[in-house]
Amino acid sequence: MKSVQIFFLLFVIYCKVCAQENLISNSDFEKHKALPTDIGQGKNCLADWTIPVLVGGGDYYHADSKSKKAGTAKNYFGKQEPHSGKAYSGICITKTYREYLQAELKQQLEKGRKYNLELYISCGDVAWLGSMKELDIIFTSKQIMIPNDEGMQQKPSIVFRKEEGYSNSKEWEKLEALYEADGTEKFLTFGCFVYRERNEAEIRTYNREIPGAANYAHYFIDDFTLAPVDEKITPIAVVEQKILEVEFPKVYETGKAHIFRNIVFESGKADLLPSSFNELNELAEYLNNNLIIKANIIGHTDNVGKKDDNLTLSRKRAEAVLNFLKEKNISVSRLSFDGKGDLEPIAANDTEEGRQNNRRVEVVFQ
Repeated sequence: MKSVQIFFLLFVIYCKVCAQENLISNSDFEKHKALPTDIGQGKNCLADWTIPVLVGGGDYYHADSKSKKAGTAKNYFGKQEPHSGKAYSGICITKTYREYLQAELKQQLEKGRKYNLELYISCGDVAWLGSMKELDIIFTSKQIMIPNDEGMQQKPSIVFRKEEGYSNSKEWEKLEALYEADGTEKFLTFGCFVYRERNEAEIRTYNREIPGAANYAHYFIDDFTLAPVDEKITPIAVVEQKILEVEFPKVYETGKAHIFRNIVFESGKADLLPSSFNELNELAEYLNNNLIIKANIIGHTDNVGKKDDNLTLSRKRAEAVLNFLKEKNISVSRLSFDGKGDLEPIAANDTEEGRQNNRRVEVVFQ
C-alpha cells in the first residue's frame, strides 16, 4: 500500500511539471516562415527566433527541404534526424564569427522562482568539424545584438561544460539545468560565448579557442523547454548562474574623442587587418541603432618617418574606416574623416609602447 502511495505522489509531481507551460515559443522549430534551400537561412526561415549577430545567418534544417544542404537526412554539416517532429536549427562557431539563437520569452520570469531549462544538441559529423567544451545561456531584460567575436566580459547565466567536449554526432545529447530567476529575464540567448572571468589568481578567457584543424564547430539544436518547477523537485543538474548586467549596444558620449584601439592596419599601409572587424562591426551596430548620430573618424600615427607621409597615411586609414562603415549601410552624409599624422600624440614616442598608443583611430560622435 505504501509503495502505491509513493508511486501516486511521484506521478502527481510529474504531472505538475508536465502541465507547466513552456515559456519558449516554437521551441521545437517546427513553425517556419519558409523552407530552407541552403545553409545560413535561419534569419529568414525561423519563426519566433532571432539570430542576433551582424555576420552569419544561423541555420535551419527541415525534412521537407529539397536542398541537399538544408535537409535532415543529410545536409551540409552532416546528418541527423530531428529529436522530434521534422525540423531543427543550427549554429556555427568559427574563429571569425559566431552564431547564436535568441528568443523572447512568453512572459518575464518571476523573481525567486526556479525554472527547469533543457534542450537537445548534436555535433555536426563532417570530418573537418571540431567540438566545443562549453555551451552557454544568457538571460537578459532586453534584446541584445552580439558583436561577432568580441568577448562578453560577464559570465553567462547558465554554463554547460564538459571537459571531453560536446562531440556526440550520432545521438542527441540533453542539456539540462535549474535556474533561479531574479525577475528581470525576458530574453534567452544560446550559443558558445567568449567571456572573461576573474578570480584571485588570474583572469581567464573562456571559449576563445576552437579545437580541430579547421577551427570550426557546428551544432544541431532541437526541443527547448523553459518551465517553472515545484520547489520540492530536485533537478538533475544545478549549474552556476549570473544574470547578464551589461546592455548592448554601448553608449558613447558626444563631442568626445573615443579611441578604438583594436582597429589596426598593415604596417605602413591603410589596409584593415581582420582583427579590426570585431570593433568595426560594433561601431557599425551603434550607428545603425542611433540614426541621428554622426561620426567624425580621425587617424593618428607615431613620429616614425616623414611628417607629410604620416599625415597622408593617417588620412587614408581614417578613410578606410569610413569605407567599411559605408559597406555596412551607414549613410555617407553621417560620416566624415580627417588625419592628424603625428601632430597629436597621447604618449611619448621614445618607446615602442608609446608609439603603439599613438598609432590609433579615434571617433568623435556628434
